[in-house]
Amino acid sequence: MVADRSRWRTRIDSGIDRLRDRLAAVHPAAWTTLIGAVLFAVVFGSLGVQHHRNFGTWAFDMGIYDQGFWLVSQRGGGFVTVRGLEFWGHHVNLIAFAFAPFYWLGAGPSFLYVVQATVLGAGAIPTYLIARDRFANPWMGLVFAVVFLMYAPIQWIAWANFHPEALVITPMLFAWWFAMRGRWGAFLVATVFALSTREDAALAVFVMGGVLWWMFRRAGRHGRDQRMAIITSVLGAAWYVLATRLVIPAFNAWEQPFYVEYFFGHYGSSVPEIVQTMIRRPDRVVSDATQPDRLRFYRDLFLPMGGLPLAGPLQLLMAVPQIMASVLGTSPYARTIRFQYTSMMVAPITIASIQGAWLLWRFRFVQRFLVPWLFVCAWITNVAWSPSPISANTSVWAQSLPRHDVLREAIDMVPDDVSVAATFAVVPHLSHRDEIYDWPNPWVPSYWGDTTNRGLPDPETVEWVVLDTRHVGSAQQDLLETLVGPDGEFEVLLREEQVVVGRRLSPP
Repeated sequence: MVADRSRWRTRIDSGIDRLRDRLAAVHPAAWTTLIGAVLFAVVFGSLGVQHHRNFGTWAFDMGIYDQGFWLVSQRGGGFVTVRGLEFWGHHVNLIAFAFAPFYWLGAGPSFLYVVQATVLGAGAIPTYLIARDRFANPWMGLVFAVVFLMYAPIQWIAWANFHPEALVITPMLFAWWFAMRGRWGAFLVATVFALSTREDAALAVFVMGGVLWWMFRRAGRHGRDQRMAIITSVLGAAWYVLATRLVIPAFNAWEQPFYVEYFFGHYGSSVPEIVQTMIRRPDRVVSDATQPDRLRFYRDLFLPMGGLPLAGPLQLLMAVPQIMASVLGTSPYARTIRFQYTSMMVAPITIASIQGAWLLWRFRFVQRFLVPWLFVCAWITNVAWSPSPISANTSVWAQSLPRHDVLREAIDMVPDDVSVAATFAVVPHLSHRDEIYDWPNPWVPSYWGDTTNRGLPDPETVEWVVLDTRHVGSAQQDLLETLVGPDGEFEVLLREEQVVVGRRLSPP
């Protein structure tokens, strides 16, 4: 018995010694990168929780994904009444299943914000590894990790509610690093994780396979490496076709994804038509892609990394599908760094900046000024353009106001099992239910479903309304009076600080 205890103690002591030796061998640059990633998660996770608590989140998109993830956790999916589409007919976000156990335990918007900030911050780790290996210098790894964490588009993604595609950045970076080291099992895991975030991640994966194949061919890495690159492109193409031609249509009355005609209808009513128009009319493509707001968008994407992504054009190709979608579509939000639309671009831009810097490193002048140039660009653009605590835009994070206590009281009054219509900043606080509508839905269709407004329910099914009347437009004032006025359809239970809570007088 004594001998057994002595043997176990020896094994434990030996394991502790090995762990201590491994930790001691970790380069200070790696520890600093890890600290930076944790600091990013803490800062932006805390700001996100505060932002939600202070009613800074919106029905679009926090309410959409919070209700959608809740529905997935309850029954594997369902109709997202905030958006007017089936969850799987909106986007294919398989990552939702990973959130289900947390939703069983009561997770919600605050949890989503913390996870998003943590995963975004973790992207500094593969960035460090890619740059360290490329330059054979851990300190260069740290340089690019810091620039990554200060990159204004990433920090705006951390602010702009929650989006599953925000989680694509870190696995894409890890996938690239694994590919460079020939660790194909880990590469496939990271790639599948990236594909699970949203269906259009498949386009970046498809291009990544082609870029890897060309790089391996040039480097003389034949055999398995080139085969895996081809498999990567096949996997990306297959998943995109499956998701957009089968999964989404199956949950959307066999219609194509809503965003095809919604954002690109000026080029055609279907993907083949859109592609055909782009090929036949390159002048339109060039004209759209060179408008002043698009040029500002390119500046905002590339200048924070010192313009270096442009020196790595091969790797930058991985960002081209999403960049084209942003600059050619009709949504002005898609061509600004203040929203989630840059998510699919960030990993390719980061990889291209590292590759571009490495290609320029051969020049002595570059070696002397590259690091200061990167830090100056990262710092100035962060202060000028980001929502970080050191920036000029820090006020975008919602602050606590006395009237928020009234809003919280209003939310607490609503039972869990009733259908509700609420104004956009209230919706994310009531979205764990089967029926929650973004005002003025379902009375007046507004950003509902696809362009046909199909499936808009009978307004009489709404049992409660929770309205911040500051967010009720002038066009809906008559409707508001009909519902909660002296002779309205709802009994007013609370009217204070421009907040109204009403319960239907005659439940359906």
